[in-house]
Amino acid sequence: MHLKSILIYNASWHTFGGGEKYICTLADVLSKTGMYDVTLFVDRPSLTKETLAKYFNLSLERVQVQATSARQVPAFLSTADIGIVVSNFKPFGNHAKKNVYVLQIPYGEIRPVTILPKLLKGNVKEAVKDIYRRVLLNDARASDITLVYSEFVREILHDKHGIKAHVLYPAIDDFGQQGKKENTILSVGRFFKGLYNDKRYDFMVEAFKKLRERLPNTSWTYHLVGSCGTDSASQQYLEELRAAATGHPIYFHVNSSYQDLQRYYNQAEIFWHAAGYGVDEKRFPERTEHFGMSTVEAMSAGCVPVVVNRGGQKEIVSHGNSGYLWNTLDELLEHTTLLVRDPARRDTMRRIARQRFQDFDRQHFSSKLISLFSQLDSD
Repeated sequence: MHLKSILIYNASWHTFGGGEKYICTLADVLSKTGMYDVTLFVDRPSLTKETLAKYFNLSLERVQVQATSARQVPAFLSTADIGIVVSNFKPFGNHAKKNVYVLQIPYGEIRPVTILPKLLKGNVKEAVKDIYRRVLLNDARASDITLVYSEFVREILHDKHGIKAHVLYPAIDDFGQQGKKENTILSVGRFFKGLYNDKRYDFMVEAFKKLRERLPNTSWTYHLVGSCGTDSASQQYLEELRAAATGHPIYFHVNSSYQDLQRYYNQAEIFWHAAGYGVDEKRFPERTEHFGMSTVEAMSAGCVPVVVNRGGQKEIVSHGNSGYLWNTLDELLEHTTLLVRDPARRDTMRRIARQRFQDFDRQHFSSKLISLFSQLDSD
């Protein structure tokens, strides 16, 4: 039996976050169908199959991992039956027999009138990226399938750019384990500060300090878990957060292992997420959480989510049922205080949150992915 070749390229391996796990899971699932010969291109030799499998808790046993450079990608794609590209601004064209684009970001309007102000303000890098993004979006429109993480992203790309995309929710691991919960609030996500998907740890550190003022006699702690790049900007941001947390029971866990992350999820009672706080979602949808993988991971481990009412989070959490959505600092503190003071409420919401997680498990991801690719094969 002839296996169709699938070549996959992700243009942002340095972030090593949810997007990278998404594409590795996609490769793993397709390779195990027995219908495809799957090669995953990486941009550095240190990213071996073993490294990726361990970090993302995947087998990848039938996936080939090969290092290459971005400039070689179009030539490689031209040899593939199916080419899959994940990119946030670099365009790679449509060179394979069948082409699939994964778009992570719900881009707002990108037109000369939105690019010019960036140039005038001296933000040349972002202006140039926007020019590239216009080409990338054209490539996605011309592809055979465009995949996105959420209905939120799908709607934005359709309304702003005329792209007809399919929602393939990320496959979320089941982090649930038996064990005793602790009086812990948890946040998970990369430590960085930027225009896109900034986790707003700065805001949440200050929020926890205010929560302690409201609950002066409680023993609750706040834990922040995430990867941090070696670049000076990310390291400086991390140090600023640590300085702001001085004197408070706030703990940082940087570049933790998968097993440690699982332990933190299972210890925590409450999960906080603030990406997109303070953002005008209609004007700048790209600055909100595009889905919220860590929120669902937390729910799988019985953490009650108290998350900002922006972006993809609204698709995950049913307010007052499986968690809480908030718009202001006062609402965040109000909902959290209610949970802290009412263990019975936490227990009820914990069970509902775990049930909700099951809508985003690996089985749902695999079924939808295989169905989409079956349609692609039949075209």
